[in-house]
Amino acid sequence: MGVRFRPYVEENDYTVLRELIRQKFADPERRFYPSLGDWDYNRAFGGDAFRNQVTVCELEDGTTIGAIWPGHYRILYVFTGPEYAHLENEIFAWAEKRYCGPSLEDRSGQEVYVWAYLEDRIRAPILRDRGYTPHTWYMYSGVINLEQAIPEPNFPAGYSVRPIQPGDLPQKVAIMAGSAGLTKPTLDIYNRLMSGLTYHQELDLVVVDEAEQVVGFANVWHDTANRIAIIEPFGTAKTHRRRGLATNLLYEAMHRLKERGVTQLYINHGGLWTLDREPDDAMRVYTRVGFRELGNMFVWCKSCSQVD
Repeated sequence: MGVRFRPYVEENDYTVLRELIRQKFADPERRFYPSLGDWDYNRAFGGDAFRNQVTVCELEDGTTIGAIWPGHYRILYVFTGPEYAHLENEIFAWAEKRYCGPSLEDRSGQEVYVWAYLEDRIRAPILRDRGYTPHTWYMYSGVINLEQAIPEPNFPAGYSVRPIQPGDLPQKVAIMAGSAGLTKPTLDIYNRLMSGLTYHQELDLVVVDEAEQVVGFANVWHDTANRIAIIEPFGTAKTHRRRGLATNLLYEAMHRLKERGVTQLYINHGGLWTLDREPDDAMRVYTRVGFRELGNMFVWCKSCSQVD
């Protein structure tokens, strides 16, 4: 049975695709994108533009098997349900004819780009067989086991952590753009984010100073069915870095998640290059608190001259 493609229809497709993502994350030792939190985050930030870009992949009998959409620089995000990953070859064949375009700045010609983990034992071989090669640009994914002992948070004097409050929203929106290259949201976007099924306000944590100004944040997304969570986005204001806020915010999030019965916490960190010789500040923090590498999601490239 072949794969066919159709536009995304908001509410029904959102729920069905969300369930496929949940099924995908039942294996705690494999990393996939998007998580439930990523799905809600992309949906909130993209709004109508995101909905218009998503293409639903389905079988001829109408069974939804996954979705595909272009992100920044036309790099494709693709996910399929665990039973349908073997059909990604057909999905990529369709995508290559639709999404070929000008190459990234450090390359030349016309190319198509796909995000994929090197560790993905189904997708990576498919991409290699189709003529793709990994770029030097990648996103790190780490995991920590919350069933082990977690240090108690110890914030510097004058700082504390709590769930976000309505009055914090303008401050958080203002500092997000300066943290890890995040796209600055608007209040409308953030309110849309808060309406997502995976969002829990008590896990939308902020670090505040003595003046109750937001200086750090962590959006924690709890996948209740799989007893896992992911932190994304996460950051601190530039003027308050190197004070231990990020480390202690992670410890605080871990303790709150342990109380909810979460066993594994994941974190992503994008914008990395294999050519970088030293880890950046964020990677040093993740290593220090005990995250171990679970996978690296690379941009894979293919020349359009190779497209049939």
